[in-house]
Amino acid sequence: MTTKTQRLIKRIEEKESFYDIAYLSEDFETFIFEVAEWGVDHIGGVDFDDPEVNRGMMDAFFGSFGCTPDNPHPCSKYASGVLS
Repeated sequence: MTTKTQRLIKRIEEKESFYDIAYLSEDFETFIFEVAEWGVDHIGGVDFDDPEVNRGMMDAFFGSFGCTPDNPHPCSKYASGVLS
């Protein structure tokens, strides 16, 4: 059975617009903030604030693209020092 976290990751990988944002996001919080501008608060039937979503696994997924809070994308809120 697929977990809610796995379902989120799979859907992000499948949808190009989500994947593009994921590639630039340092963590799950950043991704949520960015897609909220489109009115998105869930993906694949999973609410972002669902307690069953493994936030550590989600952060690792976003970090796997190379941007992290410690190594932010140049346009990131982390790079600007807003959240550091």
